Amino acid sequence: MAYRWARHRVYDTGGKDKRGMAAISLLAVARAAAEETLQGSPMAGAWLKLFRTQISEDDNYWLRWRSDLAESAELRRAYSGLYGRFFARSLLTSHLGLSRFLSLKRNGIEILGSIRVERNAKGDIPDWIAWDDRNTRFVLCEAKGSLSATDFLKPGAPSCVSEGKAQFERVTSYVGGRQIYPAQWVAASRWATDQRKGGPVTILWDPPTEGDSFPKEDVEHHRAAMGRAWLESIAPGLGWSSADALLSSERRREVLLVEVKPGAVAPHLNWPASEDIFDTVQPFSEEIRARLSPQGPMVQLRQSITERDNLTESDLYGDRSLLDQSPHEEGGHEGEYLVSLITRFGIRPIRTRADFEMLQNAQERAYRLEEPAMIVGLPIGFDPSQPDNVIWRDEAGIASKGGLSIFDLRMTSVNRI
Repeated sequence: MAYRWARHRVYDTGGKDKRGMAAISLLAVARAAAEETLQGSPMAGAWLKLFRTQISEDDNYWLRWRSDLAESAELRRAYSGLYGRFFARSLLTSHLGLSRFLSLKRNGIEILGSIRVERNAKGDIPDWIAWDDRNTRFVLCEAKGSLSATDFLKPGAPSCVSEGKAQFERVTSYVGGRQIYPAQWVAASRWATDQRKGGPVTILWDPPTEGDSFPKEDVEHHRAAMGRAWLESIAPGLGWSSADALLSSERRREVLLVEVKPGAVAPHLNWPASEDIFDTVQPFSEEIRARLSPQGPMVQLRQSITERDNLTESDLYGDRSLLDQSPHEEGGHEGEYLVSLITRFGIRPIRTRADFEMLQNAQERAYRLEEPAMIVGLPIGFDPSQPDNVIWRDEAGIASKGGLSIFDLRMTSVNRI
């Protein structure tokens, strides 16, 4: 299945504390993971293999990890933190429209001609600074993941969210020597596993603050600066020394044509873990399962838990479009991209004939369900000053005109031009 489900809680800028159900696109999480990988996230090289081997085989409905995620406590903590970043970035992107995530690293970051974020106290600081094009402002973001928390749905802020909020106070932000106040969001995930009681919960939490927004003439400048810095951050991961090298007209020689058809994954291409929902879903009673239909199981399931279904009363969700599974596209997608191959061994830029043959071999293995493989790409003519605008989204991939695109090689045709 392209989606898993979680109970979702949001505390918005208006102080409304709401909860309900939300769909989580595993492909959107893969896109977030790919960006983290390109930007040098530790341990991220094998995330594609980890997703496949660690997602539960017993529950294809809820977002649940196999067994207890890992054998040792040390590895469980590592995976919880790593996946916390992936899912947090995906939530912040999908629900809030944030983009151009840049790590604050140890002491902050300075974006040439734009924002400067500085550490002002000891202790952990937020994970990222990002750009909010909808509200024309910067946003400080913190990711949290927990296997053991029991307070995600209790009154008040969960402890990990309170810890995240405290991290915002340890940095100060400036633009042109003037202190500014970015918006602040904590994105947290409470994991469910085959061995632990309780279901999955995701949270978006914002201490009520509007954050400084900018007039139109400054918006274009800051968007371009963040876009350029973001491109610099992913260029080495794509095999290029800098944003200038990635944007060079010389790259036309490495462009590949990517063609994708809309629709669900064909049954013969399903991974072994992707079985029929009615054979694997365990959390619900037979009465509820009997009411589920193949055409709209989530609609009817949601009706059975209306006491938690008030997310649309939040300032964030005017309708269900951000909470439900996205419908299939009516038409396919075709575009010219600079492409990199993602396998469990990491990311490899596709430039030469030998690289392309490796991509074809990886695609054959994916067809035979031996090894998962995806490609990420930037559209030719990419303009870092433009917003990250998703133009096509289906089970085979996510295409963005102004950001990173990702496609499943099982359902994608890739050809040299």
